[in-house]
Amino acid sequence: MWVEIQVALVKKRIAALGILLVVVITAWAPWLTNDFAISRVVDKLGGQNRSYNYLGKAMPLSDVPKAVVRLPFCALVYFPGEAVYVVTFFGLVI
Repeated sequence: MWVEIQVALVKKRIAALGILLVVVITAWAPWLTNDFAISRVVDKLGGQNRSYNYLGKAMPLSDVPKAVVRLPFCALVYFPGEAVYVVTFFGLVI
């Protein structure tokens, strides 16, 4: 009986560690690079050559300054002083 309880506890610990590992890797999202996040936002907005009204001035989207801030499960792509877009760990742009 005691051995069965110990085996059950070991299985629960292994399952908990496995779940924790999946959550940590998903939160870190190593596949969500800065270039990937920027390209997803640019594609959503219509491509590099699409005109964008940045701070009251029309310019191609490729010329708009972009910065990326990494957070758990996502990356924020922002155009300084203008807009912020959220790219989730699975590539969805919000």
